[in-house]
Amino acid sequence: MVDDWHAEQELPPLDTLAARLEYLFDKIRPTPDELGDSDESGRRYTNREIADKINEVAAETGVTISAAYIGELRRGVASDPRTSHVRALATAFGVNSGYFVDDAAARRTADQLTLLNELRQMDVKQVALRQVLADNGLSATDTQLIEQMVDRLRAVAAGTGTTSSAPADRG
Repeated sequence: MVDDWHAEQELPPLDTLAARLEYLFDKIRPTPDELGDSDESGRRYTNREIADKINEVAAETGVTISAAYIGELRRGVASDPRTSHVRALATAFGVNSGYFVDDAAARRTADQLTLLNELRQMDVKQVALRQVLADNGLSATDTQLIEQMVDRLRAVAAGTGTTSSAPADRG
């Protein structure tokens, strides 16, 4: 039943290297330290920025890559990179290199990124409750109902009687 919760998160198919790489570009954003003062917070990495991250440590890793090649990998034009490029891309995005070659690792990473994005967008306690409920076999629908009940109880305790996320009692 935990798998039901993960399946209901509607992860995109991660069946090609291009899809997996594009997923990382879609979900992982530059940190504030990587952004300049004028850069837009929350924007996607560019191919050039990922290439620069890889090339900055080339003296230690021996790996260089071009932004154009990263673009080809993202589009599926190039689909069989060297192992060293896979490792470098994984390091640049902060994921395990198994993400690119192992279906189970790709799903785990995608699940972790989904949870991380939820943590950023929601109250951490609510996300923690959702994870505990999912770990105990409740579906996403059941989890949502419990969250609504908790919101309703908080509203009653606060004396308002209703919240925006839970409908008022009708009986």
